[in-house]
Amino acid sequence: MIRALLHSADDLIDSNGAWSILALDGILLIPLVFAAFFYPIAILVGVGAAAVLTLVALAVMKAVHAHHHRHRVL
Repeated sequence: MIRALLHSADDLIDSNGAWSILALDGILLIPLVFAAFFYPIAILVGVGAAAVLTLVALAVMKAVHAHHHRHRVL
């Protein structure tokens, strides 16, 4: 099925290069976009959870970095 979808783009995309990977990512993203129309609350909760986890990870990284550099002797 993916080969049939990419067959129409053979003149624009070489199947051996990085553009084919980008095209496959685009094709695989389409069902996620359609799911966002049918489940908007779930998508918003997922995006919110990802944002909170990203902020927590950044805060932990900053705390670890500050902890390591606080004990360094100049």
